[in-house]
Amino acid sequence: DVDGVCGDIDSCPYAAYGDRDGDMLCDNFDSCPLDSENDADGDFVCGDIDSCQWDAENDADGDALCVPADVCNYDSENDFDGDAICGDVDSCPADVLNDADSDNMCADVDVCPHDPDNDADADSICESRSCLDLGSASECAPFAVATSSCVADGGCSMC
Repeated sequence: DVDGVCGDIDSCPYAAYGDRDGDMLCDNFDSCPLDSENDADGDFVCGDIDSCQWDAENDADGDALCVPADVCNYDSENDFDGDAICGDVDSCPADVLNDADSDNMCADVDVCPHDPDNDADADSICESRSCLDLGSASECAPFAVATSSCVADGGCSMC
């Protein structure tokens, strides 16, 4: 095998380079002669050239993160809204509250994200069943984003 090691002491007498990765497989029988784990993730790409050595899908979402570092394997934005639900399974991937008012509209497209009736009285003021047409700012304040969100007609503009 021309490796300079005599056949009687050569552990790989038919492999010119022996066992370069030390995995006890002679290079001529080793499908990954430079990868001691022999393609640990089973993706048919040897670890010495695999960009994601332990990720069988090789960064399926293309976000430059490999399993196990990529907790959202199929979400390239990695839980964009930060609600601990990966975007590929999140019903509202850009709404941290996931349709808080349950009107089947996510906050990023819902003009009244806390009003399930979406301004049913058409007064251009989003309301909440918790503070619908209350009479004063002090009654509205606990439900509004800010006290300044309470408006003249007694409703809460940002509930």
